[in-house]
Amino acid sequence: MSYSYQDALAYYGVGGAHPGGLSLTKQIFHNENITPTTKILDAGCGTGQTSAYLAEIYKCDVTALDIHPVMIEKAKKRFKERHLSIKTLQCSVENIPVSDETYDYIISESVTVFTNIKKTLTEYFRVLKKGGILINIDMTAQVPLHSSDLLMISNVYGIPHVPIESQWISLLREVGYRRVNVLHSDSLSSHINKNLEQPEFHISPSIDPKLMKILQNHQNVTTQLATKIGYRIFKSIR
Repeated sequence: MSYSYQDALAYYGVGGAHPGGLSLTKQIFHNENITPTTKILDAGCGTGQTSAYLAEIYKCDVTALDIHPVMIEKAKKRFKERHLSIKTLQCSVENIPVSDETYDYIISESVTVFTNIKKTLTEYFRVLKKGGILINIDMTAQVPLHSSDLLMISNVYGIPHVPIESQWISLLREVGYRRVNVLHSDSLSSHINKNLEQPEFHISPSIDPKLMKILQNHQNVTTQLATKIGYRIFKSIR
């Protein structure tokens, strides 16, 4: 059986896999005006760590979306254990089954780059209310990558391209976001050297060894390309 990087994250139940983890998410939302009437879409929710935090702290209306059935199962288990009323959607971020202009915020943490980027950004735009905010934390090339670097990335993550910062901004503006700000930028080499919290794990029973190999390959790529790739936090207003 062939597995993807997303399969490995799902079966190991990795929460806070995005750079900065939940601590970074907390910092971002601390500066936002979130109230109990705020509607937030956690696009690519994984095991539901961010969704649960937002619902618990801000008592807001949260929808958790993920395409992977194992991730959704683990997210639902988290919400049930914490008695949280969070709606879940199992679907692709490229085709979100909700009406136009539904959400005040979308939070997307290390998700968009693994999809058809323009299609996903357009779908986020569609389901955001006018004046709504997209917070997108995503892999970003520090410099244009060589073909050998892209091959290494493609072999592990199944993606053909990692945009540089200016390309991300151009894509966001092309889709229609009227204001695009970079809240934070970092290279993986700098990020790795910081004393950061570790991700959490909710491991499925009977893990196929192939899944651990994928995570090991992920570690190898991030080590070898640590000075060439990083991440950005984009805050875009519809």
